[in-house]
Amino acid sequence: MRGYAALSVLAFHACALSWDTIATGMAPVVVFFALSGFLLARSLDRDPDPFTFVRHRLFRLLPAAIATVLLLALAHQSFGFYMGSSPPSFDPLNVILNALLIKSDINGVMWSLTVECVAVPAILMSHALLRRYGTTAVWILVAILVALSFWGPYVHLLDGATNLAPLYAFVVGLLMQSSGTVPTDASQSRLRPSLATVVACAAFAVMFMVAVRKQTAVTIAFETLCASVLICLAAGPRTLAVLRPFDLDVVRFYGRISYSFYLLHMIGLALAVRLLPFDQQSVVRAAILFAAGVLITTPAAWLMWRFVEVPFIEVGRRRMVTKPA
Repeated sequence: MRGYAALSVLAFHACALSWDTIATGMAPVVVFFALSGFLLARSLDRDPDPFTFVRHRLFRLLPAAIATVLLLALAHQSFGFYMGSSPPSFDPLNVILNALLIKSDINGVMWSLTVECVAVPAILMSHALLRRYGTTAVWILVAILVALSFWGPYVHLLDGATNLAPLYAFVVGLLMQSSGTVPTDASQSRLRPSLATVVACAAFAVMFMVAVRKQTAVTIAFETLCASVLICLAAGPRTLAVLRPFDLDVVRFYGRISYSFYLLHMIGLALAVRLLPFDQQSVVRAAILFAAGVLITTPAAWLMWRFVEVPFIEVGRRRMVTKPA
């Protein structure tokens, strides 16, 4: 699912660079958020220590984000390269704030990582509520966050393009994992394969319909619902034929590098725009932009995954052992 989400974000932005569109690529980001909540719930179930959790998150998110911002700062200093209609500030303070995910004006798509940072205390609180009071308390928290997603001052509480509306997708993903919603064996499966296939197809269809519309609190709610349904079906005991494309080796590859791919894909598209010989708005241009963006971004994302993400994730997983004096 991460692999398809990463490629979908690039596809949305390739279309946005080719003609005027109200679609922004929010739907794949919501999928990322729900998946993160689902997987982070597993991590907390194994080890609920909040300090360990925060350490893992820091080593997971920051190294690749810092590398991306420094890469863009170097490219701007050396070649005048930047993304967007006007250059952002590359003053040292602004570079530091972007690298620490406090701001996202140097690489606009990193606004979602700011939301991931905000989600850390929300996930910890949700997991604690779940362990102590059960699912009802957490669903109340989800209801509060959904209600807030309709309120502009909350949605735009943080500066820039950061959008807090889909924050609750993390909590919903956590609930899918920790509340027993996902069956653990075939005997617990609540849907027959034929019905589950219909549900999966309906989730895909609804996701597509809301993804290409202007993003509002309502569309984000539908995207969260569809993502949750697909997560439950994909993580269940049966492998549905309609979900087998998730298991393709190439999709799993993009799933592994999806974080670095997401961070770098706008750089790949910006380079592709500069290399393309024509400027007319068309579907053909979007398709060529998409293909070129994938070709440029993929090797760079693999390198960052292999030499930045993986080593720092391993460092974050090491237990800090204090040697006796």
